[in-house]
Amino acid sequence: MELEPFVFHHPGALIGLRRHPAAEGDETLGAVNRFALRPLTAGEFAVFEMDLCHNQVDRHFSRFPDEELEKIDRMTPGRPLMERHDLRGSLPRGTFFRSRIHRDGDRVSVRPEVYVLRTGDNRDFILNIEGGVYRETSIGFSFRVPECSVCGRDLRACDHVPGRSYGDNPCHFIMRDVVEVIEGSVVPAGSQGTGFVPRGAAVNAARALEWARERFHEPIELTTTVRRPWADE
Repeated sequence: MELEPFVFHHPGALIGLRRHPAAEGDETLGAVNRFALRPLTAGEFAVFEMDLCHNQVDRHFSRFPDEELEKIDRMTPGRPLMERHDLRGSLPRGTFFRSRIHRDGDRVSVRPEVYVLRTGDNRDFILNIEGGVYRETSIGFSFRVPECSVCGRDLRACDHVPGRSYGDNPCHFIMRDVVEVIEGSVVPAGSQGTGFVPRGAAVNAARALEWARERFHEPIELTTTVRRPWADE
């Protein structure tokens, strides 16, 4: 019998904002407008970047392997930004429109960007994010296999308990076979305790370098003009 996938909420952190999306060129505006039913202008929305999930063991004694983060990175664009994982009582606040993998030493994380429309209903929501009051985030997702870090078996079929140590080996479970990214949420407090970090020049430079490299590898069209020796005769 096939087991139902787990549905989890995994905490992350809101790490930055972009006050002027148009300053980044047409890439941001074009990426946002892939999800809009009419073309939006840069002044109609705010853009935020989140450190949504990573490959480190969390306070729930679970972790994502790097290959699952790659899947989450691909699945996140188009998913909604919610408040407190409330899928029944409220509608989305924003839409994830772009995502990337961020590496910092051994820590690998998924960093999606989300756009939030500057409507009257969203005014306080945006201000609270920009002011650092709403600072932590969480991902809602489902996966199939909780792999035990001690024995490598399905955690439901072994005797090891996450959080306990077996010799020098503390047990946690590895979340394998992610099925779906359901949503990302702004939450009052996540189990990782990470917070809002203003975007600095170094982060903007990293993004600019990514775009420059992408454009460098795009094919270009060359036009050659051949001057015939008899053209002036």
